Amino acid sequence: MKQITPLFLLVFAIIACNDLPVGEDELNARGDFDIQEILLPRYSTLTEFNRYFTVGSSRNLAIGKNDDYESRILLDFAFPDTTYTGLDEIKLILRRNLNLDEDTLVFSVHLLSGAFEEAVVNWYQRTNNEWWDSAGGDFTGDSLCCVTIVHDSVVVYFNNSQFADIQAAQGIILIPQDTGFVYFNAKESGVSPEFVIIKNEDETSFALAGDAYIITGPEPFYIENWIGSGFPFRNYAKFVFDSLLLDKKAVFAELTFAVEERFAYRDTIEIGIKQLLEPIDDFNTSIGPFIALDKYALSDTLITIDVVKHVQHLIDHPDSNFGFFIILSPENYDVAYLKIRDGSHTLKVGYIEPPKERAE
Repeated sequence: MKQITPLFLLVFAIIACNDLPVGEDELNARGDFDIQEILLPRYSTLTEFNRYFTVGSSRNLAIGKNDDYESRILLDFAFPDTTYTGLDEIKLILRRNLNLDEDTLVFSVHLLSGAFEEAVVNWYQRTNNEWWDSAGGDFTGDSLCCVTIVHDSVVVYFNNSQFADIQAAQGIILIPQDTGFVYFNAKESGVSPEFVIIKNEDETSFALAGDAYIITGPEPFYIENWIGSGFPFRNYAKFVFDSLLLDKKAVFAELTFAVEERFAYRDTIEIGIKQLLEPIDDFNTSIGPFIALDKYALSDTLITIDVVKHVQHLIDHPDSNFGFFIILSPENYDVAYLKIRDGSHTLKVGYIEPPKERAE
């Protein structure tokens, strides 16, 4: 008879004592667990949005407009208090984000007549305590120039007089003059807009003090179901927690909904779920970290999200069922939305009885 090695005994002990949760596939393979399914009743769905949302920390600068949106770019450079004369070349360089589709677009450049705070500015508000006199920015009526965006990089040229005006202003604003959207890299991307002057072949570049895009967009009726970024929408969903699940183990939980309209300049999107930490009040209701986040094709008409962590949390803490937000992530990256078909939200849960404790 062969002697049982210590290594074999160690491996056997690890397998026999393993009490980690078992996945659905493994349960079905073993055939010794009965998975039950339940469809949780839908309690409520609705949309919250924030027209005062700021996108100053975005990696992108969005400019464009259509029937639903308009987005403008704000730039502020740190110019020294110096008078420049006889410059050979004065230019603003904007580099496009090549990961996003683009249109051919014409924009005008105007001087800002009011300062803005990058971390606060939006379509209506320019600083923490001050509002634009006119929504969308306060700027001079006459444009410095008009530019057509057709290449990966756009160079805007100015003359000496215009440069003196830019130095004296509170920044500049780029305003779309026709339909379509284009995305330039913001300073957070590592490839920021650049203002350059050249004299006698000496080149001077000025630091970007602040950049942001400001946007206005559609305001859906609250009982509609939208998710969006740029001008952000959060879709609230709550399901009735069934007491049948108490003391059970959630094996899977699938949130499913149908998409009936979409708009974006990319092929894939990220959709996430964040759990509410208190009863819903508005867009800024307290929420926890992502409990689910995954990529989907923009063309997908049916979205399925794994929310088993959320359901297991409800099983363990049934008094925490405040619902959750369905969110496009990041919410400041670009201008995009999905409109969800009303009544299409479902939450299917698979569960098992908790395993009996193994004898020691």
